[in-house]
Order: sequence, then C-alpha cells, then structure tokens
Amino acid sequence: MAMRPTVQLVGDADHADFRDAVKLLRAAAHVVDARVPAAPELIVIAQSRPGAFAPCDVESLRRGAPLAGVVALLGSWCEGEARTGRPWPGVARLYWYDFPTWWQRQLALRAAGRCPDWARPNESDDALPHATIRNRQCGVIVLSVARRDTRDALAEVLREAGYATVWHRFGRPECEVHGAAAGIWDGGQLDQCEATELATFCRRLSRDAAPVVALLDFPRRDHFDEAVRLGASVVLGKPWRNESLLATLDAIRTNAKTARAA
Repeated sequence: MAMRPTVQLVGDADHADFRDAVKLLRAAAHVVDARVPAAPELIVIAQSRPGAFAPCDVESLRRGAPLAGVVALLGSWCEGEARTGRPWPGVARLYWYDFPTWWQRQLALRAAGRCPDWARPNESDDALPHATIRNRQCGVIVLSVARRDTRDALAEVLREAGYATVWHRFGRPECEVHGAAAGIWDGGQLDQCEATELATFCRRLSRDAAPVVALLDFPRRDHFDEAVRLGASVVLGKPWRNESLLATLDAIRTNAKTARAA
C-alpha cells in the first residue's frame, strides 16, 4: 500500500484540539470532506463535544462509503461520554492526544503491506489490540509514579515489552540511573506542585537525553502545552492504552536517537 490513503474528514476539523491530528492527516493522506465524491479508505469524525453527531449520522456516512473504516476523533469535552452516553457502536474512539501515535502506527502497518486497524472486521475501541512485543532488550525506563499499583501495572507492561524499570519517587533519595532509555511521569491535572515535579524529573532525565512521557488525567490543550513546555516529549491521557504507550516510547526513543546523531 504505497499510495496515500484517502481519508474523509468530517466534523469540527478546525477545533484547536484537533490541529495536530489534522496536520498529520494532511501531510500523509489525501483528505476530502463529505461534499467531495470519493471512495475513502477511512472516515475520521472530529467531534469536539458530545452529541454533535447522532448514531444515524454515523450510519449515513457508513452507507456512503461502506468499505471505509470509521474512527471517532474526540475533543476534551467528550471525556465522560463513555460513562454518561452511548458511544457510536463499532467505531474506534481516539482522543485528540492519542491520535498522533495511532496514526503513525497505521501508516507503518500500511507501508509494511499489513492491514491497518481500521480495515479489521468489527473494529471498535474495545477491540483494538493491546499486544506487547516480547524478547527485546530495550533499556531502562525510569518511572516517576506515586502509586504503587500504577507503578506495578506499568512495570508489568514494560517488562513484557523488553524494558527494565526503575521507580523514582520525589522526596526519596534519587536512584542513580545512567543511560536511561526514557522516563514516564504520572500526574493528574498538572497543578503547581505537579508542574514543579515534572520539570525536575525532565531535567534529571535530560542528563542522558532521555525523552519523557507525561501521563495526565484527560488533559486539556493548555495542560498538554504546559507539560511540553516543562520538558515532556509527549503527553498521553489516562486511562492510557498499553499499545499506545509502547508505540509512543518506540517513537520518541527513535526521535531522540536521531536528534543525538544529527
């Protein structure tokens, strides 16, 4: 699949939450809107607020392009929709901060001649694969995590993917880690105390030029931008997908190696 995919983009494409996603789509795909006759490979429905599209609207889009996959690109205000509403059935749900990693993975699958997630039958958000890659020696990930259960959950996923982990806790003597591959910092809504901790953690990891993934509770755009300003390489929302986290680590480690070699 060497050709650029045709993607039908509908909804609130101009919303600030979606600027990065739309930029990535336009860079690697032939993007059309609902007014342009096309046979899209993928339909992306950009919804900044719950209820902007009814299930019948989604079905209408499906009828217009029955062979296309459908993905919901969701803004910050949609974070509670899965608890209080009825998300569209059979549609993969991606929050705006999840989309970049997901999209790069789909392009890699297409380039390798494999089926992207949207082309799999009966695809839905719950059905997205969460496979980890075993038998790899990927290096050490420094975990700045307050809760032991969160640390254990992350450590298990990372261990299955071939990483070793070290637990770093603020207020405790710092573990000396040389040559860290990356760091993961776990936070909430990035209050002032958390901002200070994140900035300190990023400075410590910068000694090894190790990128940092910041985990935040359903980050708003201003929290996302502030975390990046403080030194995070990328921000993921909680709850996170294991697959997305691992793909993000691979991507930022590759980018960091490229930057060091330049």
